Amino acid sequence: MTAALARLWRGGLRQQATVAAGAVVAVAMVVGSLALLLLLQSSLTSTLQTSLTALVDEDAQTLVAEGMQPMAAGEADRGADSVLVQVLATDGTVLYTSEPGRRTPPTSLRPAPGQTAVSGQRLLPVPGHLADRLVVARGVVLGGAPVVVVAMASQEPQEEAVLTTGLLLLGGTPLLALLAAWVTWWRVGRALRSVDLITSQVEGIGAAHLTQRVPVPPTRDEIAHLAATMNEMLRRLEASDSRQRRFVADASHELRSPLSTLTASLDIAEADPTGRTWAELAGVLQSETHRMTRLVDDLLLLSKVDDGGLVLRHEDVDLDDVADRECRRLRQVSGVTVELDAVAVRVVGDELRLEQVVRNLVENAARAARSVVRVGVRRHTDGRAGYAAVTVEDDGPGIPEEDRERVFERFVRLDESRSRRSGGSGLGLAIVRQIVQAHGGTVRVGTSALGGALVEIALPTGDLVTGDLVTGDVLTGHDTRPLGQVASKR
Repeated sequence: MTAALARLWRGGLRQQATVAAGAVVAVAMVVGSLALLLLLQSSLTSTLQTSLTALVDEDAQTLVAEGMQPMAAGEADRGADSVLVQVLATDGTVLYTSEPGRRTPPTSLRPAPGQTAVSGQRLLPVPGHLADRLVVARGVVLGGAPVVVVAMASQEPQEEAVLTTGLLLLGGTPLLALLAAWVTWWRVGRALRSVDLITSQVEGIGAAHLTQRVPVPPTRDEIAHLAATMNEMLRRLEASDSRQRRFVADASHELRSPLSTLTASLDIAEADPTGRTWAELAGVLQSETHRMTRLVDDLLLLSKVDDGGLVLRHEDVDLDDVADRECRRLRQVSGVTVELDAVAVRVVGDELRLEQVVRNLVENAARAARSVVRVGVRRHTDGRAGYAAVTVEDDGPGIPEEDRERVFERFVRLDESRSRRSGGSGLGLAIVRQIVQAHGGTVRVGTSALGGALVEIALPTGDLVTGDLVTGDVLTGHDTRPLGQVASKR
């Protein structure tokens, strides 16, 4: 029996739920039935005892006040009611009996005058004990001598009531347990049909079928929530797979161009026996190698971001110093005018990554500018927090409003031919956004006062603001500096 129940319990969810429901109902019914039977028996016994006690008290009062004959007359008037009433002497002699054929004392109880005693009662009665007779005895004084008035009644009617109720409960318990088990089996099976549909659908979804979705049942239960959650997961997997495929395709395309240039240059140089071609192509080879190296570095950085493996150092970084270094470098390698307007601003972050952000921004601006690139570093407040703002502007054609979000996507070029010719891979702004967001900042694109594009990044400084006072690096009011001048730091 135990092994069979163990096998049932080790079955599937539907089987386990059915067994559990049936067992719980059966146990509840058994416990409830026992409690009900005990309560019923106690109530019936208490009612009978109360009735006998009232009868004994009445007869005792009549006996003491009026004597034996009036009490006997009262018993005769009451008629046969299955209650035996006797008056006993202390030695057991029957002085009076309501049933002439019953001359034997029904009890050995001999309470003192004024006291009442009960026999046949059980503290924890069970149906078998109800066959015992219930006796109530009261001691009184009759003619100067103590006597006992006794009333006795059978508990057989109570026994029959309790047994009948017990049989009904005994027969109803397995029926209710089976009904609960059947309802559970049906309801769980109906709920699991949706799970079976989801399972069969998921089994057919592979890497090439991520566009498929599992059916969502019309119910608003956990199964429907599971299906909706799984569909959301499939949507994310589809989007991730699409990004990965596009990333691989774009990366392959970008790497093909410098590799093709390098291969062609090597073939041309190898065909020249004089060796002069090597010297002529040295600049091309170096440029393409640098381009491919930077592209590979950018791809590795974005791959780390996607995998959550981008580790940032936490150190004090002077953004104005970073901007100053990049502006000086840009003046040496570019023919545009570079203006710097900066105040002392310090943030906590990775200096090399923040330097990469500023470099990408100024190089993008230099490629787009006609003649001027302007870089600004400012401290601002937003409510109770301070933040550093770095702006890079140019006087180029600008970025159309509908493309200002798209430029942060990978391998996106608004001017394809010029970007390729100037060495851009379309990853610069994508890297800028990822690094800035990793520092808890934001980046946006707008329109510059110079007529071109404006790119602004905002990084938290972690300072608290009180009025115009910024705690941390002290700065009051709104500082301004002439273009091209770096504000001094403390």
